[in-house]
Amino acid sequence: MPTALVLEDEKDIRTLFTEALRVAGFEVIDAATVPDAIELVSRHVPDIAFVDMNLPGHTGAEFLRHLRATPALKQVKTVVVTANRQTQAKAEEMGADLFLLKPVGITEMLTLAKRLVGID
Repeated sequence: MPTALVLEDEKDIRTLFTEALRVAGFEVIDAATVPDAIELVSRHVPDIAFVDMNLPGHTGAEFLRHLRATPALKQVKTVVVTANRQTQAKAEEMGADLFLLKPVGITEMLTLAKRLVGID
């Protein structure tokens, strides 16, 4: 079973993504802050990470940098999910695999997640 990380500070969105991914067959870990997400991925390497770019205290870009700089985490597929279209270039620069603009269609999100991790 593939594992997904949801890094999202808005509780309702985090819960929606988490539950949708679980129903779709993912094991899910979630975090509201970058430090919490970094701690989680040090213990559980996800197959895919959904990363909000606008987070309190730290940015999603900082988390993406951490993933790409950590050898054991470089292979994690990343999906940036944000309401700010201007962050797309930064996300691509940081090596994000996909960029989704909020509001996100859950069906589309799940289809893309499955495709990225190689399940149908």
